[in-house]
Amino acid sequence: MTRLSKAINTRNWLRFIVDHPLQVIILLFLVTLLFASQIPKLHFRTSIYDMAIEDLTETLRYESFKKDFGTEEIILVVAKAKNIFEKDTFQQIRHLSEKFSKIGGVRRVISLPFIKKDMDATGKWSLADFEEIIVPIDLFPRNLISTDKKTTVITLILEDTKENDQVIDAAKAIIDEQKRGLSLYQIGMPLVSRALATYTQQDFIRLPPITFLVIACVLFFFFRNLRGILIPVGSVLIALIWTFGLMGFTRTPLAMLTMIVPIFLIAVGTAYCMYIFPEYFAQIERTDSRKEASYQCFLRIGFPTTLAVITTSIGLGSLLLNRISAIREFAIFSCFGIWSMLIIMLVFLPAVFALLPFPQKKARRRLLEKGLLYGLLQKIIQLNLHYQKVTLPIITLIAIVGLVGIFQIRVETNPVGFFKKDTAISQHFHDIYKDMAGSFPINLVLDSRTEDYFENPEHLMEIVRVQDFLNTLQGVDKTISFGDYLKLVNYSSNQYEQKYYAMPEEPFEVRMLMNSYKTMLGQDTFERFMAQDLSKVNILLRTHISSSRDFLRIKKTIEDRLRGTFPKDFGFQVTGFGIVISESSHILTEGQVKSLTLTLVLIFGIMFLFFLSGKVGLIAIVPNCFPIIVNFGLMGWLGIELSVATSLVASIAIGLAVDDTIHYLVRYNREFKKDLDKKRALQDTIQNVARPIIFTTFTIGLGFAILIFSHFKPTAVFGLMMVITMASALVGDLIILPSLMTHVELVTLWDLLRLKLGKDPEKGIPLFSGLSSTQVHYILLAGTLRTYEKGEVLFRKGEPSDSMFAIISGELEVLDTLDDTDPEGIHGNKKFIRTLGVGDVVGEMGMVRSSERSATVIATTLTEMLQINDRMIKRLQWLYPPTAQKFFFNLMSIICDKLEFTTQCLSDVTTADPLTGLQNRDFFMNVLEKEVARSKRYHTDLSLFLMDLDNFKGINVTYGRETGDRILWEVGQFVLKHVRSSDQACRYGEQQIAVMLVNSPLAEAQT
Repeated sequence: MTRLSKAINTRNWLRFIVDHPLQVIILLFLVTLLFASQIPKLHFRTSIYDMAIEDLTETLRYESFKKDFGTEEIILVVAKAKNIFEKDTFQQIRHLSEKFSKIGGVRRVISLPFIKKDMDATGKWSLADFEEIIVPIDLFPRNLISTDKKTTVITLILEDTKENDQVIDAAKAIIDEQKRGLSLYQIGMPLVSRALATYTQQDFIRLPPITFLVIACVLFFFFRNLRGILIPVGSVLIALIWTFGLMGFTRTPLAMLTMIVPIFLIAVGTAYCMYIFPEYFAQIERTDSRKEASYQCFLRIGFPTTLAVITTSIGLGSLLLNRISAIREFAIFSCFGIWSMLIIMLVFLPAVFALLPFPQKKARRRLLEKGLLYGLLQKIIQLNLHYQKVTLPIITLIAIVGLVGIFQIRVETNPVGFFKKDTAISQHFHDIYKDMAGSFPINLVLDSRTEDYFENPEHLMEIVRVQDFLNTLQGVDKTISFGDYLKLVNYSSNQYEQKYYAMPEEPFEVRMLMNSYKTMLGQDTFERFMAQDLSKVNILLRTHISSSRDFLRIKKTIEDRLRGTFPKDFGFQVTGFGIVISESSHILTEGQVKSLTLTLVLIFGIMFLFFLSGKVGLIAIVPNCFPIIVNFGLMGWLGIELSVATSLVASIAIGLAVDDTIHYLVRYNREFKKDLDKKRALQDTIQNVARPIIFTTFTIGLGFAILIFSHFKPTAVFGLMMVITMASALVGDLIILPSLMTHVELVTLWDLLRLKLGKDPEKGIPLFSGLSSTQVHYILLAGTLRTYEKGEVLFRKGEPSDSMFAIISGELEVLDTLDDTDPEGIHGNKKFIRTLGVGDVVGEMGMVRSSERSATVIATTLTEMLQINDRMIKRLQWLYPPTAQKFFFNLMSIICDKLEFTTQCLSDVTTADPLTGLQNRDFFMNVLEKEVARSKRYHTDLSLFLMDLDNFKGINVTYGRETGDRILWEVGQFVLKHVRSSDQACRYGEQQIAVMLVNSPLAEAQT
């Protein structure tokens, strides 16, 4: 165990690193090469499907739908011309349809030329005939042909696969070959997903290098030397290699959210390095050894940096609660990246600094000199010390406005809204529904749970009535059902007479038309809209809806209507990938609340454990909640939706903001413990810590600001919100936190006791005797510190009591008031009892018995007390019985000691003569009487002699009574010294001393 503790001791391994820098650097270089070898395995895969929660009920329902009715994943190729029914134009569309049908991954192509071919079995129809025949068919308008006959759509129904890139590329190649006559483009959910991947890949290739360049410029501005650039940039580069190497090893693709990881690591890693240089330069001033300077620097910076990484990991790790896999992947690799950064900072950089020569004094002075920030820091100090009544209400007002804005946030995932309005994908999405039905489908499944239910014509009419309702809904451009195709088959089977474009009225007609349906349109088209057992039917809604809120709104509207229309045993499902995405996005709210709650609780726990103070834990949370409130409040007021990307802001921001909080608190703790002067500690802390806090905030904000230039709109918004959040976090760390800390004792009780006593509490306070450090901590957590000025009364005789006190510093006087003439109990007739000092306890009987105080206690100097209440100790007994048992044992020991002392004092008052220290006459005569009786009973010897001081009265007259009293005292002490312990001596008269000798014959007594 001893070897293990030595191995993990920070000082030991840090000393090993600075003593063997080359070996450490070579080892890390080999580890980096190992990770780098996995980077070629990286690949891109960004898809709209990544936003779906795989185990969500709606996802499982959608998968079940696809098993029943096949995939409804489609690509729409939109063709525009002056007149679609012109011969040349129609011929071009036919050729395009044939080419599209040959693409691998396309299961079926639906187009006007193919419909004409299926309807015209003889092949004798002219385009005019076809145009006239399809006039009654409601299925075609806005589905295959626009009302002005200038636009048509070729629908590509895809195989059930998420890998649609080959189909998109092949369709694009065919479209590009079409040089004349038609205006063509393709749109659909697969195109949106593909565009998402393309823009993500472009951002990944473009934005991180720009971020590196910008950060390098910032570092040069701060340090003006190559070392100040290469060390942070090199450290971040190694962390990126490790992170991407792990992604390659685990075959995790670079996706929409993992693309943010490099920007995150560049900004945060650089910010971590910014704290190193001021401390390193400070250590250089104290030593001439490179190794010692590196050792002392990282020894001091290691703890707050590690704590900062832990809290940042908590913020990111809380995202693992989210059910969207893309968010969990981001959390995992971001956490790995910052832990890699920590290893590099505490292992690689100490070795590097141990090897590098000291920087020039000019470079050190540039960082340590007052500079431009000095004036700003002085104003910040003044705000915190003298203007809290102004700043805190203003910040509170901002927070209230932000809280109101939070309740206006809209949870939204809009795949089309991800793209800026000038992108082709956005323009095509909004263009198609001007003339045709929109490209985002919704499916409504009606489940009768009865076989052959829809063979009944009356039941088929229910489909028509439902469609009539669906067509009235906002955002729905077209509905297509089994009934639409059945009417088309009926129309075709009756020589295209217009009156037969209707639903069959008899069951036998239904059966006949269903057979014709399969023959004419194919089994796959039949199964796309009707279950084999005729119990379930699928109604397709072609919409131009892309908003998750609109998807959920229309779903609720449909479900509410159908519940009142169909029997209770009748089932229905509103499904589709848009519904899945919408349900998943609204899970974000729940996930975000869980993530934030967990993060705040864990950070509070860490602060509480370190500082042993719930107040400090809460105060550490407040400045970190402020930027979150500002961020979400601003999102609410500006109408910025909470999406997959923007939902990350809170967890990342609170993890980053708390880093600066930790550095501030650790430094403030160190400063405060010097002399317990809050104002001086605040000034020195801001002067030393505020500069790197401002630098790191600026660096992180600048890194995330690069994301604003992303093609991907949520990423751009994410970057903007992170900049705003980091700016408000700066306010939290430099205004809110210092101001609040002036109202609380940050130094731990343990530190304070050691500071005051000059030793460990269990060695300075008898009440803690024999207790371990942990057990003393338990008791300290139950107590509070109270300060009393000189002359202030701690408690008065006769007052009710329920607390005891241990003296940490200062002195107390214990007095006994002898009359009731003084209402204060301190100015009247009183008797001094004793003085209490550091480590003494007072009031223990009052705490144990809740009795009246037996004396008055006054502070004679500025005194600090540790107050312990009996209710708190009872709680201690419940939570930590062994500690409570030892505590009460010590308490009883103290009470017994005081009882013994009191008994001795009372005995001295009633039996002793104050001038000689011998027994008084009354007590002596009482003892003599008993001894005479005992001597007679047992026939033992008893002798008595009387000593008279010669001329004692003359001495008093000549030399004064004081001299006489002193002679009496010396004589009395002489007698006590020479008599046996069994003998009794007393002052018998004014100048006479009597001695009784037990078991002493006369002869022996005379000698």
